[in-house]
Amino acid sequence: MKARVRVEDIHSKQLSWLCIEPMLVSVRGRDMTAKTEIYRQLHEGQQALFLFYSYHNHTKSMAEFYWFSAYNIIEIKSWNGIKNGMHFFHLYEMVTVLDQIESLITDKNRVDEVWREVLPTDLEKDPILLQRTEALYAAYQTVAQVAIAHMNEIILQDQEMYLEIE
Repeated sequence: MKARVRVEDIHSKQLSWLCIEPMLVSVRGRDMTAKTEIYRQLHEGQQALFLFYSYHNHTKSMAEFYWFSAYNIIEIKSWNGIKNGMHFFHLYEMVTVLDQIESLITDKNRVDEVWREVLPTDLEKDPILLQRTEALYAAYQTVAQVAIAHMNEIILQDQEMYLEIE
């Protein structure tokens, strides 16, 4: 399963997104079974893109970043998959930031192996949590841009694995 990419988009800064967009759009709003079915049809590099963008596309604000990080860690348990995908692309700085995000979520929200409900409004109620989240959000935004550029380069080097040119 490969994405069709227009020849003029080959050098786009969004190339890695364009390579996984059709797969993610096809499962938007569907249940986890449908998402897992599509995911399993992808090769390891595509799986890395799938998990990264399913997370990254939900980090547009700090509250969304905090809540969606917790959701991936606690509810859908995709966090290790996201980190493994970053390992696949040799994006170790991103893995470090993801580990720090995981520590933040775990420290704040897990007590004796029991998870408490995570809310986007948690940041408004806890100044220390807000400060830690702000720092991690800034770090994440920086490493995410580097990661996307790197993934684009890998895709350009191995186009036949990721895309069909229209």
